[in-house]
Amino acid sequence: MKIELFGEIVSDEWLWIYQLFGIPCCCPGQVRQALANLPAGEELIVEINSPGGDVWAGFEIFGLLQACPAHTEAHIISMAASAATTAMCGCDTVLASPVAQIMVHQPSAAVHDYINNTGARQLQNFLDSVKASILNGYMVKCAGKASRAELEALVDSSTWMPVQDAIDLGLVDGLLDTDEELEALLAKAGGVVVRNAAGISPAPKALLDRYEAAVKAGTMQEVPGHPVSKPAQAAAAAAEDLEIVNSLVGNWKMGAALELERARGVL
Repeated sequence: MKIELFGEIVSDEWLWIYQLFGIPCCCPGQVRQALANLPAGEELIVEINSPGGDVWAGFEIFGLLQACPAHTEAHIISMAASAATTAMCGCDTVLASPVAQIMVHQPSAAVHDYINNTGARQLQNFLDSVKASILNGYMVKCAGKASRAELEALVDSSTWMPVQDAIDLGLVDGLLDTDEELEALLAKAGGVVVRNAAGISPAPKALLDRYEAAVKAGTMQEVPGHPVSKPAQAAAAAAEDLEIVNSLVGNWKMGAALELERARGVL
């Protein structure tokens, strides 16, 4: 049985918004469903071409594949970067195209508010912990071929590597669709490293903002289960709130006037 993990790795929760805008993506639910449908005695082949994405989704895919009792095999068709490298390490065997690229880097987090020194230290501790988990996954796959310190140095440098280097580290087990002579020839050409960071598509918040704006503009229909407040609805709600406020203000003024009259002895 074969499944495809193409595009950005997202959580099951946000799959709908990526699909709505036609952004290639994959999620743990696909793997879970494939494992549930896997015929007895058949292996699962996972084709991967992904720039990575959500670290927790990558961890979940790793766990699902590692726990699979059947043999699992990852085929890196073009690229496995960031969280996709964690996902691929869950497979028993990893094979890659001769032109494939593997990319490892530090985890990152988006901060949408002001933080103080304490918050910054807590964030650093959190990211260090996540990096440690990523390295754990790599160590499981490398099985002693590379040391933890060596892998961490590559992660800290945001390292792109050709398939030869990934094989030397133990992250990849072999080449796809090649013979022994070609493998030997390619093995002599390793050592090329490009340092950079993989780019991924907009965060769900940006996509949600696009979705809400499109629905309000009338250029897109609401997706069932994901309502957006229309301008007319928002205006009606605001008018109702204003009426309630005015009513409360009016009652307060009336009560104050009555109290003043009583104090004057008129009532």
